[in-house]
Amino acid sequence: MRFGFTLLLLIASRLLFAQVDLLDELTQEDKPKKEYVKYTFKTTRVINGHSIEPTPAKALDFRISHRFGDVAATPNDHIHSMFGFDQAADILFVFEYGITDDLTVGAGRAKGAGPMRELWNTSIKYRALKQTKDFKIPLTITLYGNAAISSMRSSGDPTQVAFFPKNTYLGFSDRMSYTLQALIACKATDWLSVQLTPAFVWRNRVPYNDKNGLFFLGLSGRAKFSKRAGIIFEYFLPITKAGVGGREYFPMVRGLKNAAYYPALNIGFEFETGGHVFHINFTNTRGMLDQDFLPYNTANWAQGAFRLGFTISRTFQLNQKMGKYWKKGSVEDEPKK
Repeated sequence: MRFGFTLLLLIASRLLFAQVDLLDELTQEDKPKKEYVKYTFKTTRVINGHSIEPTPAKALDFRISHRFGDVAATPNDHIHSMFGFDQAADILFVFEYGITDDLTVGAGRAKGAGPMRELWNTSIKYRALKQTKDFKIPLTITLYGNAAISSMRSSGDPTQVAFFPKNTYLGFSDRMSYTLQALIACKATDWLSVQLTPAFVWRNRVPYNDKNGLFFLGLSGRAKFSKRAGIIFEYFLPITKAGVGGREYFPMVRGLKNAAYYPALNIGFEFETGGHVFHINFTNTRGMLDQDFLPYNTANWAQGAFRLGFTISRTFQLNQKMGKYWKKGSVEDEPKK
């Protein structure tokens, strides 16, 4: 009798748990799955600065950027220099590899346009939070950092930034500089994306009357008018005490000419063709690496000290299972399974 009662109790418990499991499965199916926003920006850069976008997993992004000379800074010289096309202000080569869809590592080399030249750099980028389509998570947050070292020959003048004492620790460490950034973006509509970039730049050796560590705040945007093309924008403002390193707030707005520093103001046009993404930019920055164009910029738009630049980005998908979907269409197309 006891055995039969125990058996009935076990069968009843089993049926009860089976019903609970079935109810849980039905409830989970009713819950909407999170749909994340994609392609807030088309590539890993807006113009000079980074965007929140990492390189896709098992993909390699190769990027070439070029900045020409000033268009019209010196009277009459713009004709002889072909509006800056005869001059190269900076050239940047970068390789970036996606370890996962959220983690990217990179390495590159920039000619450099500030007192530090021949900048070899490594970087890491991690997307910590993703925006959802229902705006329950309204932002995407990506963390970025890089380290750069200059390989240029040492200056013979100890007062110069590029003076590196030989056979000493300082001779090596003074060549180093670093950047840390938090990239915070929102894809407000299908065609409009906005990003804030709090940034910190540290240089081991700086000019007289300057600070090693500087804070900057960047505002970037992208207005897409088709799947393949859009307008992009960047502005970086130093957050520091006025007068440090000759920096003043809003010198262009205030009409200050020949100031020691002007914030970076960049406007560009991006479009795709044949698997490549092209950026054509007008910018007042000569350098392109963060620790170059952020702390060192003396070019004023109002005085014709702006230049044309371009960037070519090509992503190679190294995972054969994903197919060769970069060859045709847009990078915003879903990969074929």
